[in-house]
Amino acid sequence: MRIHMMAVGGTGMGALAGLLKAQGHEVTGCDTALYPPMSEMVARYGIPVARGFDPAHLNPRPDLVIIGNAIHPDNPEARAAVDEGIDYLSMAEAIGRFAVEGRKSLVVTGTHGKTTTTALCGYLLERAGLAPNLIVGGVVKGLESSFLWSGGEWTVLEGDEYETAYFDKGPKFLHYAPSVLIVNNIEMDHLDNFKTLGELETAFVRLFGVVRPEGLVLLGTESPSVRKLAPLAGRRAQSFGLAGTEEWTAEEVAFTPKGARFALVREGVRLGPFTSPLSGAHNLRNSIAALAACLEAGAPLEALREALSGFPGVRRRQEVVFDGGGITIVDDFAHHPTAIRETLGALAQRYPGRRIVACFEPRSFTCQTRQHQDSLPTAFPLAQAVLLGPMPGPGKIPAEERLDLVLVASALRMAGKEVEVMASPEEYLEWFAGRLKGGDLVAFFSSGSFYDLPRRLAGVLEGRRNGR
Repeated sequence: MRIHMMAVGGTGMGALAGLLKAQGHEVTGCDTALYPPMSEMVARYGIPVARGFDPAHLNPRPDLVIIGNAIHPDNPEARAAVDEGIDYLSMAEAIGRFAVEGRKSLVVTGTHGKTTTTALCGYLLERAGLAPNLIVGGVVKGLESSFLWSGGEWTVLEGDEYETAYFDKGPKFLHYAPSVLIVNNIEMDHLDNFKTLGELETAFVRLFGVVRPEGLVLLGTESPSVRKLAPLAGRRAQSFGLAGTEEWTAEEVAFTPKGARFALVREGVRLGPFTSPLSGAHNLRNSIAALAACLEAGAPLEALREALSGFPGVRRRQEVVFDGGGITIVDDFAHHPTAIRETLGALAQRYPGRRIVACFEPRSFTCQTRQHQDSLPTAFPLAQAVLLGPMPGPGKIPAEERLDLVLVASALRMAGKEVEVMASPEEYLEWFAGRLKGGDLVAFFSSGSFYDLPRRLAGVLEGRRNGR
């Protein structure tokens, strides 16, 4: 089948493109711009990508067009596909058709931790010999891919609550018919889709309704919203977390610069010791959920114990892009205050005693609003210096509803932080040239490319180290 994918550079779309190519389909794509890591992955998968959107991309005529949720109804290429009667699907519908039908699905959802937990589940099942299929919104180290197509019984998916497409305003995860569903946590996000926390919670209640009748729902009940919704699961349900009262939990936990050691516990019964290379309490919760889900999928306990210790992680999740001359640079996707705070806690565990310079770019729609105006200053307790910005152009957000970085900076200064608000990426490079010193850990947080600053700074430091 000849399949054309519009907005192929999105993390989910790029992964789906690779999976379809692996299934033997002829796949082409188009997008306005691609940036790492997905630009590298799409090229590696051998997907030809045209620049921009043009009806000419539909010649020769494809059998199917997959339309990403970044495409608007007035897009000329999308309108041409519809007008010419070409079959089309959303990304989520295509995943349902090509990767879920006839199989069991393990779906990971929640505001935080989806990508890491999804990647971990796919990795564990693969190492345990279950030949899983995988679509994840990030590049899994070790696999060096954002998908797997092994043809096995299980498909592991990252389930996003964001809208499916301009012609389907429901959440993507409603298309995946989970046999095992993980709900890590629920916090307010995606203000362009959900106006209140109640609306967001309702999306998850709808998700419970598409879980297969014999399925299992794993609930991160330390999250207040998840705990509130637990009685509505309507399926076999089990809780997980670190409070110690959940059905799946951990005991004898020890965090070290190399990760975490713990005993996995199910309903009071110890399943033995485990070692995870992932840092932070949030990643320990992710690991507990993944182990519980993979055991439900039929993976042997001892195979999971061995595999977990070797999980190499996901690119742009605490990814070290430079480490030399006493300076370490980390690139991370976190953009919600909770995720930033948890990630900084994990980095402080990995690199004790280091001065942390946290850099935050408000890239997503919600980040640019005042949704997190009051909570954002609380995201940086473990950073000694905080660099903020730049804010993108005004866009569609009224001035009175936009995040005010000057107020955030003021609150951080009152907390004793060294703070700067940056107007351009060049101001970052100037600050680093004059203020960066040996022993510093620089952490970049953005849901976008952050102007490629992590790698630009790494290049400067590498040149300095080599005397260039």
